[in-house]
Amino acid sequence: MTIKKNTVWITGASSGIGEALAYAYARENANLILSARREEELNRVAELCRTSQNKVLVLPFDMVDLEYHSTALEIIGKEFDQIDLVYLNAGVSQRSSILDTDFSVYRKLFEINFFSIVHLVQKLIPVFQKQGFGTFVPIASVAGRISTPRRGAYAASKHAIIGFFDALRAEMYPLGIRVCTILPGYIKTNISIAAMDATGGKYGKMDPNQAKGLDVNWTAEEIKKAVSAGLNEKIIAGKKEKLGLFIHRFFPKLLPFVLRKVHNS
Repeated sequence: MTIKKNTVWITGASSGIGEALAYAYARENANLILSARREEELNRVAELCRTSQNKVLVLPFDMVDLEYHSTALEIIGKEFDQIDLVYLNAGVSQRSSILDTDFSVYRKLFEINFFSIVHLVQKLIPVFQKQGFGTFVPIASVAGRISTPRRGAYAASKHAIIGFFDALRAEMYPLGIRVCTILPGYIKTNISIAAMDATGGKYGKMDPNQAKGLDVNWTAEEIKKAVSAGLNEKIIAGKKEKLGLFIHRFFPKLLPFVLRKVHNS
């Protein structure tokens, strides 16, 4: 894949993995479309991504504003001839026990992490179909395979995303449309600080495992390599998460015992 001529759309591009991906592709002079809710932060990222050989479009919007999805595609269509890669990175995490979590949090989290993504994908498929190519890169999570305590709603939404894109990958293959699902483990970002608490407010704390997580810029480069290699799926995680996945696969009866030992991590 020749990255230099690609047009890459990144949602959730104002911070974390999305921001790091923007810098990674900017280093290859890719054209960029940067989306998130915070326009000021997007402009900051965009300024660091612009080169003499690429074009950067700042396209701020809230993913749950489903009516805007068509408008966004119209704006992009006027600026670029094609969209090669779409990183579906916008999302929110959660830190609260199932017993304490208000039901509205489940609905809100699924609207952000699942339904808004499905809706945007449905709008994008005709674009990719007309082009005859295009790649979706959903940023899922290791939590989409292993549900740990105090992540019930978040893990459920990531399980749903993985399942949806597994089906999409099979259905879209004959049309030249590809899917590379990314499953990050603990990455050193502010995801836990911005996570929802039991009532839908801001959790506001850095998790210890998050603070010791993998470097976000290294993670972005690994993601980029996986997409360029045409992989169907890529797990990017530390030893602890990889051990959990190993137990999940080969010693499933042991996993519930292990998860009971996981608390505020």
